[in-house]
Amino acid sequence: MEKKSKKLKKEKNSLYSTITSCRICKSSDLKTFLKFGDMPLAGGFIKKEELAKEKQFPLTVVFCERCKETQILETVSSTTLFKDYRFVSSTTETLSNHFIQYAKTMKERFIEKNSLVVEFGSNDGVLLKPFNDLGIKAIGVEPAKNIALLARKKGCKVINDFFNSKTAKEIKKKYGNASLICANNVFAHIDDMHEPMKGIKLLLKEEGIFVFEVHYLIDLLEQFQFDMIYHEHMMHHSLTSLSYLLNLFDMEIFDILRIPIHAGSIRVYAQNKKKGKENIQESVYKLFNLEKSRKIDHLSTLIKFGEDTYKKRDSLIKLVKNLKSQGKRIVGYGASGRATVHINFCKFDNKTIEYVVDASHERQGRLIPGMHIPILPPDKFKEDKPDFAILFAYNYFEEVMKKETNFIKNGGRFIVPLPEPKIIEP
Repeated sequence: MEKKSKKLKKEKNSLYSTITSCRICKSSDLKTFLKFGDMPLAGGFIKKEELAKEKQFPLTVVFCERCKETQILETVSSTTLFKDYRFVSSTTETLSNHFIQYAKTMKERFIEKNSLVVEFGSNDGVLLKPFNDLGIKAIGVEPAKNIALLARKKGCKVINDFFNSKTAKEIKKKYGNASLICANNVFAHIDDMHEPMKGIKLLLKEEGIFVFEVHYLIDLLEQFQFDMIYHEHMMHHSLTSLSYLLNLFDMEIFDILRIPIHAGSIRVYAQNKKKGKENIQESVYKLFNLEKSRKIDHLSTLIKFGEDTYKKRDSLIKLVKNLKSQGKRIVGYGASGRATVHINFCKFDNKTIEYVVDASHERQGRLIPGMHIPILPPDKFKEDKPDFAILFAYNYFEEVMKKETNFIKNGGRFIVPLPEPKIIEP
């Protein structure tokens, strides 16, 4: 009893908690296949005066044998992760255009006159504003105060909170039931997956539609995107595991679309099983079959990915060390969570990567977590003319290549870290 009480005390005072059961199905049959060691928060871009407060946490990736969900063991509190968040969706033209078209698609397929749309994890209004521009009544739910403020400045209606059953009840009481609920690039960030699902069931009309986008596990595995695995991304979804989750709440997936956003995502369409009016599309069956053929529901597939991750990291370290030995100057391009993972996993300091350039004002003047490399505005990159830039934002490759033609014409070269580290020649 004495040992048990000490253990409980330690867990209570800990800066993070470690799950012992799956976030979706509650099974304790979790198998570890990848360990990153101690890592900082990927989105924890800090100021110099905050360095003494910075924390690092273990990062361990596991596979659930029952529902086939991939997830991390360690849970940092949502308040720590998202109350001061620095990812702004509207920074890139690619994302902005994607969500403009998204809003048009939703209007054409599902939205009628006077319909209420609710989006949780609404960020800076990248989807809310297109809805508003189309004359659609849309309400956002966003926990990051600074990001919610950006959306409000665009004229969007935003509730600064986490989406759960309590928030859902408040929205329902004030505005009525929603015809459409959206959640984009947010399902990976949630520790208690059941709570937002309860909120959706409370708020959504019986015949309503739930649409969400998530980074797709097949793309993560096949393109070796280990840089998408960090504390803010607690889960990495497949159609198989998502279907298991929705089924627990008497919901079903009736359509699915693979999309290129974030180097490989899926848009999932769901409805209530009994009251939903949509027919299940062939796309759903095809993707189920693809997942079976790629064996992403097999532990051996994940173990192989874990082994390859270390090899990819070592290849990037070798390439960068070789260039530095030749006296080449190297910077980073894109201060994203991906950048944080690569820089810390490879232990690149500011002598190796002098700075990271980023277009977001939310990050400029801050430091890459962990290794404390400065984040500077694009003007510095244009004036400075380094020899090489590691393109951490490789998911926006085409957009960056068009934007940085002068860098390339002047002899500068980009290094793409994944799926295989390589120098991009003109």
